[in-house]
Amino acid sequence: MRAERAPRARSGGLFVGRLVAENGTATLFEALDLYPGARIDVAGTGPEERRLAAHPRIRLLGQVGRSELQSRMRGAAYLVLPSLSYEALPRPLIEAFANALPVIASRLGTHAELIEPGRNGLLFEPGSARELARRLAWAEAFPEKMRQMGECAQADYRARFGADWSYHRLFGERRRTARI
Repeated sequence: MRAERAPRARSGGLFVGRLVAENGTATLFEALDLYPGARIDVAGTGPEERRLAAHPRIRLLGQVGRSELQSRMRGAAYLVLPSLSYEALPRPLIEAFANALPVIASRLGTHAELIEPGRNGLLFEPGSARELARRLAWAEAFPEKMRQMGECAQADYRARFGADWSYHRLFGERRRTARI
C-alpha cells in the first residue's frame, strides 16, 4: 500500500504576461506597496521589466517555458491578472483554472464572466491598487479558502473547457447536421 502524499503547500502570487502598462503592471506595483504581506513571481518580459525589478516583493522570472510555468502555477496560491484592457479569453486565466489556481483579476470582460468572486477567484475594479491590495491581503490571510477556490476553478475548467465539453461542441453539432 502506497502512502498518500500530502498536497504541496501553495504560497505567494503569480503574474503571467507581457510586462506592459495595459496589463496593469503599475496597479500591481502600487498594490504591493499598499500591502507588504504579498510576494509575486512575475513570468514575462517587456518594457515595464526594469520598473518591476525595482520592487522588493516582485521576483522576475523572465520568459519561462511551458513546463516551468505549469510548475509555478501548481506552487502559487493565486494568479494575479490586473489587466486594464479587455481580452477575449486570456490564456493565463484558463491555464490557472486547469491547475486549480484561483485568479485575482480586474473586473473586465471575460474575467468578470468566468470568475465568480468567492467561488473560483476574486475581482477588483480595474486600476484600483487599493482594492487589489485588499484582495491580496484577503488571499494571504485565508489560504484554505483560496485552495478551495482553486478546486472550484479546476472543476469549472473541466466543465467549460475540458475534453467532454470540447467533444460535444465540435462533434455534437456535426452529428445532428449530418443526419439531416
